Parts: sequence; C-alpha cells; structure tokens
Amino acid sequence: FYYSALQAWRVAKAPENDRFQYTHFAHKLNSFDTAPKKLLESDSRLRPDRSALESGDLSQAGFEKSRLEERQRAEKRSRESKCHQFTPKWFDPTSEVTPTPWGDLEIYCYNGKYTEHRAAIDSSDGVKETDVSSKEFNPWQYEISSPE
Repeated sequence: FYYSALQAWRVAKAPENDRFQYTHFAHKLNSFDTAPKKLLESDSRLRPDRSALESGDLSQAGFEKSRLEERQRAEKRSRESKCHQFTPKWFDPTSEVTPTPWGDLEIYCYNGKYTEHRAAIDSSDGVKETDVSSKEFNPWQYEISSPE
C-alpha cells in the first residue's frame, strides 16, 4: 500500500509585535471587538489584572491578581461559614470522578443554560451593547466579596 502525507492543519504566524505570543485566534477571542453585545459581569475581558497586563503595567497586574484571589478566598470562606455549596450556573455535576495527581476531580457537564441566556439577550431589541469602560468585573455570588 502507498500512503501519502497530507497536511491537515498549520499554525498561523503570530501577530507582529505581540508581547504575549498569542495567536490571531486568541486575540480574536479576547477582543472587545468580537464580544457579544451584552457581556456577563464575569467575562474575563473585564478583569482588571488582565487589562493591566495588556497595557504593560506588570506591577498593577500583579496587585489586581492578588486582590482577585483574596476576594475569591473570602467568598469561599463566606460560603463555607454559611454551609452553602457552590453551584455553577452553566454546568451540572455528573456522577463521574476522574483521578488526577492532585486528587479526584468531579466531572461537570454543560447544561445548555448559557446558550439559552445568550439567545434571549441576542434576540432582545432592548439590550444595548455593553459599555466596557463603565462595566466592572464581578463574578461574586456573596455579599462579602462584592466589589469594593
């Protein structure tokens, strides 16, 4: 038998002058230009640490990342003190567990609710585009971790 090699995929060249060596695809995913018309408050494009990193302010990026992590720890402490279980919005737990070097990992399955949420927003005429300059990143569920 004779087999011929076929190129199925090729990595595109990285954009010029890109500090982070992201691909064009990554830039497109992270861009406000390709964002949906109404962002969730938890959309990572709104993260202050990311914004500082992209503008080249590494000191501010480190500070913001530390602040974010501390707020996440505070939310977890608050949840645990109230005996509340974290419940993801867009995923449901399955009965599957997979072992990892760091311990067993519960497996979650996408529940389709984000697709429904996005379709409702996108089909609504009353929804204006997000003004990203006035929108604050806010993934918090509990009062203690609300933005300062």
